[in-house]
Amino acid sequence: MIIGIGIDLTDQLRIQQSLDQYGDKFLQHVFTTQEIAICQRYRISAVEHYAGKFAVKEAFMKALGTGVSQQVTFKDIEVLNRDSGAPYLMTYGKTLEMVEALGVTQIHLTLSHTANLAVAVVILEK
Repeated sequence: MIIGIGIDLTDQLRIQQSLDQYGDKFLQHVFTTQEIAICQRYRISAVEHYAGKFAVKEAFMKALGTGVSQQVTFKDIEVLNRDSGAPYLMTYGKTLEMVEALGVTQIHLTLSHTANLAVAVVILEK
């Protein structure tokens, strides 16, 4: 049974502006060490990958029904990739507690990029 669905569209220019203005402070606030390492492997298109991970995090928060709150932080949501390249999501801390309390058994996600945008859809299943 689907218990939540979220979608997000992230403009890569917005991510680039945040990087230009705040640099590492922005990265450390939004992304885990592992996410940063993954995105930095794509030196030419790192912003595209940051935007994709950001879109997944926002879509997940919408599916969870919280948005950004004290209980759910960007760094408690980690977007990783399987060997095939397919993204998957890990949760930690209060976010993990909320996922468990809701009885989430599956987190489905997909994301896509264009030259300027990243879009992500997250579905929570019980």
